[in-house]
Amino acid sequence: MNIPSLPGMNEMIPVADLMSLNNALRKGNIGYQTPASASGASGDSLSPLVPQSIESSLASATYTMSELAIWPDMPKRQVTNNVHEYNVLNDHGLDFDPFITEGGGGTTNRSEYTRESIKIKYLAERREVSDVATTVGILGSSANAIAEETERGTMRLMQKLERSLLHAKESLSSDSRQFDGIIKQIEDAGQVTDMRDGGVTANKLQEILADVYAASSSGKGFGRPDTIYVEPRVHGDLIKQTVAYGRHDQLQVSDSSLMFGHRDLTIMAPYGAVKVKAAPFLFNSYSAPSAGSLTTSAGSVAAPAVPAVSQQPVHDGTVAGTSQWVTAEAGDYIWKFVGVNKGGYSPAIATSALAVTSGNKVEIVLTQNALVDFYRVYRSSKGGAASTCKLITEVPNNTSVGGNFQFIDNNDDLPDTSRILFLQNDPSVMEFVRLLDFLRRPLAEIATTKPFLLMLFGSPVVKVPTKCFSLKNVGISSA
Repeated sequence: MNIPSLPGMNEMIPVADLMSLNNALRKGNIGYQTPASASGASGDSLSPLVPQSIESSLASATYTMSELAIWPDMPKRQVTNNVHEYNVLNDHGLDFDPFITEGGGGTTNRSEYTRESIKIKYLAERREVSDVATTVGILGSSANAIAEETERGTMRLMQKLERSLLHAKESLSSDSRQFDGIIKQIEDAGQVTDMRDGGVTANKLQEILADVYAASSSGKGFGRPDTIYVEPRVHGDLIKQTVAYGRHDQLQVSDSSLMFGHRDLTIMAPYGAVKVKAAPFLFNSYSAPSAGSLTTSAGSVAAPAVPAVSQQPVHDGTVAGTSQWVTAEAGDYIWKFVGVNKGGYSPAIATSALAVTSGNKVEIVLTQNALVDFYRVYRSSKGGAASTCKLITEVPNNTSVGGNFQFIDNNDDLPDTSRILFLQNDPSVMEFVRLLDFLRRPLAEIATTKPFLLMLFGSPVVKVPTKCFSLKNVGISSA
């Protein structure tokens, strides 16, 4: 069997080779160390290592990981190029008077299209198994070390993919190795409402569904979201509301047991019922790491050193725009910064406390570090210690003052909050475009280990973001 080699980093290869590789991977008889030749003896130690399609493992891992919500629902399309182009219908035509006189020919009308494109991105999880582990049995449900590590690596990669589908931003890395996640694509189109002033109720969800479905002033709209994705604790709050404010007959008695509320929630929209689904990875306000990652990665890229604060937090009234710091949020705050690049992440550095006053913005300056691609920024609770810092945003390392990195906190994003997404899982609205199957690629063995990469090639694209919506800074109240 003639199997083409996989593309190298930034290597352009013919589409025909990609299609041939996909066909070979899908034959199903290619294993991690199976002879590539039909005449090869089973277990031949000199047999070449070949790429193996583990698309079935991806499906199995997906369907057994209840934490994943976005990936299983998102439509997927196989593409044949690393830049995928698609057309978007913006308008069926101008709003001409439809009436004509007898014998008239009418006015020619035309639909309005735009051509868009999305670049395929590459995700990978590097794993390795020692030679000894491949020759002896291991404990657990799988006695094969490579199979076991493949499953664990798949789980981890799928968790990273789910979070990236939601929160990734292409601008964070200088080499644009990330794609823009669903949240950014929707919010960049203005389809977002800030919920910092109130909690979420079923009435609010119905209001958003009606707004997305209605015709907008721009002539767009007509969105029909089929799923509302919420953080699990927000989902729990909605279940509580069904009991606290519902009728007594909403309590269900079955087999002498009493059930309060129901997990299968739906919200009635003008066009029909829309399901509410818990999506754990919508929550992205994690605590800062207690230590940095490994100093080097497999590619010998050094992780950044701990950041250095060259200017502690101060008020800066020279920055344009309206401050989101309101009177109720005024108080003492501490910030933490973690530098990130493809080699890993740095230890966190904490600033001194600043008494933030209403209507101001906060400026913090870090000494420039060329190894940093982007910074994760954490902020404490009001009056809290550094240990209460939670992630509020990620910003690229490209804003400088006097050659140093400058961060302006306008209080746009609140810690310990989440988002709610209204998505229309329709290929004409959004989909995940893939270049190759999910595969395992063996790497060169330069020690007594068998290293390999679990690889996924693709990007999410929200073709018509006006048919979707996002609620940001949603408070979480469930214990």
